[in-house]
Amino acid sequence: MDSSPPTSRPNWTSLWPIDLVASRIAAVFETREAELRLEQSVYGMDSLDELALQRIIADGLAQHFDVLRESYYPASANQTSAAKLSGRMRCDLVLTPLGKPLRLDHKPAGLFDPIDQVGPGEALWLEIKTARQYRAPGERHPGYGQQWRQAVVADIRKIEREPLIREAALVLIVFTEADWVIEKDLELFEHVLIEKEVLAGFRQERHIKIVDRIGHSRLTVAIWPTISRGPVQ
Repeated sequence: MDSSPPTSRPNWTSLWPIDLVASRIAAVFETREAELRLEQSVYGMDSLDELALQRIIADGLAQHFDVLRESYYPASANQTSAAKLSGRMRCDLVLTPLGKPLRLDHKPAGLFDPIDQVGPGEALWLEIKTARQYRAPGERHPGYGQQWRQAVVADIRKIEREPLIREAALVLIVFTEADWVIEKDLELFEHVLIEKEVLAGFRQERHIKIVDRIGHSRLTVAIWPTISRGPVQ
């Protein structure tokens, strides 16, 4: 189901179809949920940490895109030496067209490098955050509300400072007990973005039914385009 934020938010046209990306990510989770049901697993995806969920997304999207995890942001190349790569800021997931991997700025060109590499301006840069209502049966997650605020806003602002990035988006993976909970929380979150003067486009959202193991019956994928600077000149 798609939903639009308040009309004061900008609506831009992305070179990357955010609606398609949202559907692809949702399909990945639907497939994984079906596997868990078949296995009759006592643990669901809501028991996984953020990195594990990112791996599920990356592995699932690999049939549609070239996928790179934990890629360095271009601007951070000027902030630290090559000998200190660990000090550079990184993006959770970077998508490029299938067969056209991202050109890595921290590696010298090699004889056997793929021919069809692309620059940062042709990629879709995704920051992925997760939130869940419960951390155990009957035990609400004490940080659920905070998971929607400062860290997410900080990630968006980090992307906005990257002049070489043309397309980027924020992805939220949220586990809740019902649809009405996530609908209310998404609206509240978008008001937080407005209050913080953070620009984001119309959101795309997809809802997936999951087996209730600890209190969650819904997994929601919500995506906001956060940068759209137009085609690379």
